[in-house]
Amino acid sequence: MKPVIVVTIILLLSQAQAPSSVGCSQTEVNRTAVQVDSVRKHLLELPVGDGLQADVSSLAQQTIASMKSALGDFITAYLHCVSSQPDPARIKSDLSALGHSFEMPSGAISAENIPPDFGKFGFELSFQTRVFENPRLLGVTANFSIECGGDTVLLIFSPSNESWKEVLRWQKKPYATVAGGTLAFDYGISPPDDAGQWFLVTHDVAPWCSSTWSDIRYSVLRPTPDPDHPKTLFSGSDFMWWGNDDFGTLIVQKDAFDLRFHSASIDADIHNRVWIRHYSVIGDAVRRIQPLAVSPRDFVDEWIVSPWQQASQWSSNPELRQAHAAWSGRKKSAASLLEYYSVQRCADSPEQYQVEVAEETGPKFETARSFYFQVRGNGDYTMLRVSDKSDARCSGPNILDEMGTK
Repeated sequence: MKPVIVVTIILLLSQAQAPSSVGCSQTEVNRTAVQVDSVRKHLLELPVGDGLQADVSSLAQQTIASMKSALGDFITAYLHCVSSQPDPARIKSDLSALGHSFEMPSGAISAENIPPDFGKFGFELSFQTRVFENPRLLGVTANFSIECGGDTVLLIFSPSNESWKEVLRWQKKPYATVAGGTLAFDYGISPPDDAGQWFLVTHDVAPWCSSTWSDIRYSVLRPTPDPDHPKTLFSGSDFMWWGNDDFGTLIVQKDAFDLRFHSASIDADIHNRVWIRHYSVIGDAVRRIQPLAVSPRDFVDEWIVSPWQQASQWSSNPELRQAHAAWSGRKKSAASLLEYYSVQRCADSPEQYQVEVAEETGPKFETARSFYFQVRGNGDYTMLRVSDKSDARCSGPNILDEMGTK
């Protein structure tokens, strides 16, 4: 390491928030910063493919693991030197300077301004910091590039002796393809419940080299006495479309979280709709609850594609199980296409709708047969019945165009 870099690190620390913890060691911050640089050089030496090869070699897996370990040691050492009244912007600035972070500037990329290491493992490295007031926590993420994507380490700290101690660390396990990394990682922390306990919700998109259709993964965790092994209360994944860089929106509350993103519809002519994953978190129990969809049309979509174990909770009677099984089969069949034809209000209630879905079959899908789903609700929906006959009480204007996903 060049002497001038050592001087820079010491100066940054001397200007940082006054270290008051006995665990603060400028020597350790220096050492771990150098270690990040060293592992990053090994990352940059890893070969990359042509965008068609998504495998991650054993050597790359080992080097990625070393990078995440080095970043964790570096961030922890630095946070031991931060006072209990942190400046998140200053923390980000210091970590970025000490860790020699780099992000490609926004804007058009041309052959003339592409850096020589563009696209390589470790090419980009960035840090983000958040301070939470209730509960009093500090979160730091480090993200570095891998081929066709990135990888992320999240560390959560709580106050300790006028400084900070690590209470939870989140990171991906080793992966054999780039899809195991992270794209657009985000997280939220709940306010404490009546027992004073909080939970963490994470979500990220599986990286890939050639498509804006991928998987969104999400998880709910609680801290344990061992920061490296948080308790996973729940984890899930869904297929999603992240076109227009819409990677999902997360809201975390005291006893629930809401994750919304775009994915496919049963109607092939509808490119995407909003998918809602709304869960209650009571103690260590995580359960999906309403809202499920932004419109009656989307609710029919969600009811069909969801497993009966869930759909039964949104159904007026258990006899709907047979209809659900039939429509789940139609959705998976390549011999038919499904299309929404109409949505009409019913006279019984302003919150009752009839959604007409046509099944198109034949060599050229020229034969259409309509089925009718009766739905009740305004945000919280229930499936009432499924029939091959239209209900005369549901004869209002066709408001299908108003059912477009938001």
